[in-house]
Formats: sequence, C-alpha cells, structure tokens
Amino acid sequence: MYQSYYSLLLLALKARIQQTVPEILLVEQDWRQIDNNDSTPALPWPCVLIDFTPSYFGAESELGQWGEVTIQLRLAFPPVTAPDTVSGQAIAGYEIEAKLYKALQGWQPTDQEGNVFGEPLTRLQVITEDRKDDLRVRMVYFTTTMEDTSATPVYTIKVAKLDIDVE
Repeated sequence: MYQSYYSLLLLALKARIQQTVPEILLVEQDWRQIDNNDSTPALPWPCVLIDFTPSYFGAESELGQWGEVTIQLRLAFPPVTAPDTVSGQAIAGYEIEAKLYKALQGWQPTDQEGNVFGEPLTRLQVITEDRKDDLRVRMVYFTTTMEDTSATPVYTIKVAKLDIDVE
C-alpha cells in the first residue's frame, strides 16, 4: 500500500483515464517527455502527462492538514503532417479533450481497494501550451481537496490493572 497521496492519485488517474478514454494511448507522470527534444518524441499519440502543481495546505489539529491540489494534465498530440487535415485533427483532439473532461469532472478517486480518498474533481482551467515545436498540447487543470493525517501521532491507551484485596 502506498503512503503518498500523490502516488495514490497518480495511479487512480491513470486507471480512470485508461478505462474511460481509450483514444489516449499513453497516460503517465509528466517528466517532461515532450520537452527539450529536437525531433518529435517517440511516444504513442495522443498522450496525457500528469503532474500535481501547485498544492496548498493548511493546518488542522494534531499535525493533520487539509490540502487543495491542482492536477495538471498535458494532453499532447503529434504534429499535423498534411495541412489539409488540420481541421479534422483539431476536431478529433477537442473530442478527446471533451471525453477526458467527462471522465474526470465530479469523479472521486479511489485506491486499489476501492477506498475513497479526496473530494470529487472539478475542472479549473484549459490552456493551449505555447510551444516552439509543432506539437499540440492542451493543459487541462482539475482541482480536488484532501485531508492528510499521515503525520498525526498515534496514541496508545494503557489500562492499568488495579488489584484490591478486600478482607
């Protein structure tokens, strides 16, 4: 069992997107696989790269925290090779983006055992990434809130046994 909220959320998002949007051929953590390349990266297209930024936290009692987490999904498409197919590929991309939205809007993440963690996702923003290459990347942002009690101390109660002799 994973302890990190982000590990659990990454796995849940990957499973949800793979199950509900089969047109997306790769769902993975964003390690900048599509950046800093002189050529088109050798990835299956379209793909979604996931990151969590920014996250804001506030204090609760006993070292617990509530958190507001922003999920960044980089929905990437390959370069268009034939100019007369731009509109068709754009429409196909927007349709995949709409399926991604429908799959995640209001969805509540669960771990591998089916336990709910965090609140339902809400779409926050969509931006077309400004790029120097020919890739088309739409950044779709969702937010969720969560409670992290992993640093909360665990107290144990010891019951004292009292022997009383009564004569």
